[in-house]
Amino acid sequence: MIRHIVWYLDLSQAELEMLERVAEFAARHGARLRAVFIEDESLLRSAELPCTREVSLTTGRVRSLEPERLRLQLRRRHEHIRQRLEQLGRHSALEWSLDMVSGRRDRLQAASLPEPGEVQVAVLDPGDELAEVPASGGSRLVLSRRFRPAELVLAVFEDAGRDLPVVLRARWLARQGRLPLWLAVPAEQAAGLEPVLASLGLADAMLPLGGWTLAALLAVATDRASLLVLHQDSTLLAGARMRGINAALLVAPEREDDIGPERP
Repeated sequence: MIRHIVWYLDLSQAELEMLERVAEFAARHGARLRAVFIEDESLLRSAELPCTREVSLTTGRVRSLEPERLRLQLRRRHEHIRQRLEQLGRHSALEWSLDMVSGRRDRLQAASLPEPGEVQVAVLDPGDELAEVPASGGSRLVLSRRFRPAELVLAVFEDAGRDLPVVLRARWLARQGRLPLWLAVPAEQAAGLEPVLASLGLADAMLPLGGWTLAALLAVATDRASLLVLHQDSTLLAGARMRGINAALLVAPEREDDIGPERP
């Protein structure tokens, strides 16, 4: 299950533009959103240097970067995010919380110990490599900067001994979002994997693929915005980029309490 979605966001406009999409995903799948606003410690330290200047994007004016003015801007942005989350919560029954921390996003994500059912969010551009998603101790949800609400859950089942949590997560997401579920398997392994899916009542969702590549997988759902669900160690992720991916849940090895009632 996904009970909590954690998103570390900074003060950039691009992050703010993704706020509604991340919140919509959380609300649709019945997850609580914990937004963590980052005060970039490197930026704050730079503002204390006498040689640091800022340039206005609208006027081109150059002026000294005063630490107190920067902190005021950060507080205002934090308040803007809080007000927007309140609006989204009223319109979509979203449960949310908002924290503020100082540090660097990669370090904060790596140091975070996920709770059962907790998933961290990363937002990537189409040219970014999936390997750039910061490591964490749990599953990670990756959204494209061009993310659209999913119309299909497309899961990868290539290793019967490893990918059961992938199938269970995908089934849960499909049920929560009332979405179709497709389970892609390598064609040469279909005969061996079909009995496992049949025991879960999912044999009809099996989709054997002859060309076992990420491009071939994405090609089967080019007409729909899909949510890709696969193990974080899947062979399909080697050198993979976000191009063509709408959203992907990279499933980590799971504890019993992560799977919860979805375990058969």
